[in-house]
Amino acid sequence: MKKLCYMLAMALAIVLCVGCDTEQGHLYDEGVSMELAQKRKATIKELVYDLHFAIPDSIGQAVDGRVAISFALDEADEVVVDFRQPAEKIHSVEVNGQSAEYFAVNEHIVIGNKWTIAGQNTIVIDFEAGDQSLNRNEEFMYTLLVPDRARTLFPCFDQPNLKAEYRLSLEMPAQWEAVANSPISEESVDGNRKSVKFSPTEPLSTYLFSFVVGKFDKAVYEDNDRKMVAYHRETDPKRVAQLDEIFAQVVSSLDWLEDYTGIKYPFRKYDFVILPGFQYGGMEHTGATLYNDTRIFLSENPTAEEQLQRIQLIAHETAHMWFGDYVTMAWFDDVWTKEVFANYFAARITEPLYPDINHRLNWLKMTTTPALKEDRTTGTNSIKQPLDNLADAGLVYGNIIYCKSPVVLEKLVEIMGEEAFREGIKEYLKTFAYGNATWEDLIAIMDSRCDADLTRFSNVWVNERGLPQIDFHLDNGVLKISQSDPLGRNLTWPQGFEVMLVGDSIKTMEVKLYESATELIVDKDVVAVLPNSDGRGYGHFVIDEQSRKWIVDNWKTLDDATLRMSLLISLHENHWNRLINDEEWSRFLADAMHMETDELVFSSLSSYLSEVMSYRKDSAIEKQLLQISTFHSVASCRLQAKRVLYSQAVDTQVIEQLYQIWHNADDELLSEHDYTTLSYELALRYPQRSEEILAIQRSRITNADRQRQFDFISQAVVADVAMRDKFFESLMDPANRVTEPWVATALSYLNHHLHQPDSRRYIRRALDELKEVQRTGDIFFPRNWTMSLLGNYHDDQARLEVEAFLNDNPGYSPLLTNKILQASASLYRQPTDSSL
Repeated sequence: MKKLCYMLAMALAIVLCVGCDTEQGHLYDEGVSMELAQKRKATIKELVYDLHFAIPDSIGQAVDGRVAISFALDEADEVVVDFRQPAEKIHSVEVNGQSAEYFAVNEHIVIGNKWTIAGQNTIVIDFEAGDQSLNRNEEFMYTLLVPDRARTLFPCFDQPNLKAEYRLSLEMPAQWEAVANSPISEESVDGNRKSVKFSPTEPLSTYLFSFVVGKFDKAVYEDNDRKMVAYHRETDPKRVAQLDEIFAQVVSSLDWLEDYTGIKYPFRKYDFVILPGFQYGGMEHTGATLYNDTRIFLSENPTAEEQLQRIQLIAHETAHMWFGDYVTMAWFDDVWTKEVFANYFAARITEPLYPDINHRLNWLKMTTTPALKEDRTTGTNSIKQPLDNLADAGLVYGNIIYCKSPVVLEKLVEIMGEEAFREGIKEYLKTFAYGNATWEDLIAIMDSRCDADLTRFSNVWVNERGLPQIDFHLDNGVLKISQSDPLGRNLTWPQGFEVMLVGDSIKTMEVKLYESATELIVDKDVVAVLPNSDGRGYGHFVIDEQSRKWIVDNWKTLDDATLRMSLLISLHENHWNRLINDEEWSRFLADAMHMETDELVFSSLSSYLSEVMSYRKDSAIEKQLLQISTFHSVASCRLQAKRVLYSQAVDTQVIEQLYQIWHNADDELLSEHDYTTLSYELALRYPQRSEEILAIQRSRITNADRQRQFDFISQAVVADVAMRDKFFESLMDPANRVTEPWVATALSYLNHHLHQPDSRRYIRRALDELKEVQRTGDIFFPRNWTMSLLGNYHDDQARLEVEAFLNDNPGYSPLLTNKILQASASLYRQPTDSSL
């Protein structure tokens, strides 16, 4: 009776508090509110998690766990523990050795101050672990807890600025391997069960805690200084042989970062696990970095872009060991501060490993291009975004964080100078070692080493959304350069870049556009202005008609690949803003592909052409591409042209050529992945033969994980409409969305342009599911879901479906709305008759 009265009183107090508007009115909100996080940060110290999980032999059985949470308080206080599971999964709660009363509300376990004491406290909770973040498969499982998913797995204080020591033990099938953040300290086998205990970790945020168990092969690297283990499930010997190069790239990344920062690798081990169907490219768990198998194991004939993407992924995750793991953001509104350093330093690390690559050009392709694509939409956001609750933390991720922020950081380095920036980085890491920091903490350090006004710089580039429009006006030897704010806020973005001036001779001049306008005195014979010729600038550079014509007419004479890439990006933005019509743009791209020999420039040309071909069908362009795919002098360019064709072709003769390529399966440039993708596309184009095509392709796949992937995705390309509808409806169940990359690919095929307009009925149903996708999925899934759903549409009816959804949901999450607006941007772009 006493316990019941206590629980009723507690429940009443919580209900009253949840409904009030006082300063602490959000302490018990679902998720992790900023108020709750701030209160816990101010009171909880010396945090340690002692965790045990019992992993059953069968995927259908529950994973039971026990956690002992030890911490210090200055005085007895109420404790709110996060656990996003039903109350019945909490089996027992003890506080300081006594069975304790608690109340489960809004994803929290609330323990009153009568149970805690000043000094050391220990809360022991027996529980059933949630499956959402366990990523369970028949033969393996792995945790993925970023950004706020630790609370779905075990009771904890799930916020990044409460770092803790983790002591983990596992009980599991005897034949399985186990890897976690720290080394194994004890291991024993009893019959068909294995017990594994890991040594204590360094201080970690909850989102970085991880373990992986399952049937894996192992490869070991060891030299005089380092030892690391790679775990994988690959069966192709040629792919497995790539591990030597992969190890070498990890070691090179570690060496570079140790030298640059002056800090030795700050954790006890560096192992990594290569997983089929992993949600991201990689995840920077200390001691147990996770990678997607398709991003790490390359085909026999990888393009330069694919090779660069792999080393940059490895370097990115390795950089996180210092930037994100060693020093961690205090709150997820500053999550970009770890991603900006990871991408910036990944580019730097890559340069000496690929000396023959034009790395400036690669920078433009990997950062500027995707940043502009998102930043120009009505759904764009600032780099640093307000975040009241960690339940929404996953929605702040996107190309603005990953791609625009490195562009901005490069501008900061340019302002400060390389040496001052490096010394500032060293001070930042030393000051906040194994702790947490904010962007403001970093800027304060950098500001002390720089005469420029970094606060003003940060306010516009980091705290405001959008990009400038930059115009050029030439009049009698004076070139006026002005910038304007397309969103009407009168903002100015301080930056420098070069312009190339074409007259009797070609000259380059530096532009310092630090205010709304500036002027340059130029030769009076200038006939064309080529803006941002070095690619340092960021924004929509408006190219006048005469200059656009000069670029097109003289493309093949431009020897500098960086210049070509920068101009190509600017031309694309001019096309997007309706200054170049679709016909002339696609003709220019196809003609340029004929003569382009730089693989990275060619890749951008092919990407832009595929974009316009997705809504403008042109048999002549397709046949031109077929010629390029057959006769181009550079093998990887031939491959990229084929990939554009098999995703966009509608001409019957071209499709038949592609069918013969697939049927004969003797094109050495094509990988198993290429043939598989081509089989999906051919099944769409030959519905009467789709069953046969899919059966043949499946028989060619020998790896069991890739067979499972094929079986899942191929359901989206079958000819039977009723079967596709049934498959689509199955995706509304979170249990069928576990392997998110496969789901995103399948959803894109369900909404393929060859399935339209019938597939349009999927739009509203899938948008209605978006909140649940965000709640049950990982950080990139809402974006991938909306892009896969809407990215193939270009018609007014699809636009009306989107608008009807937004109109019917006036209070919809602004962060989710942004994802929809970013994905539907092409629905709002109409072609014009402007010409080159």
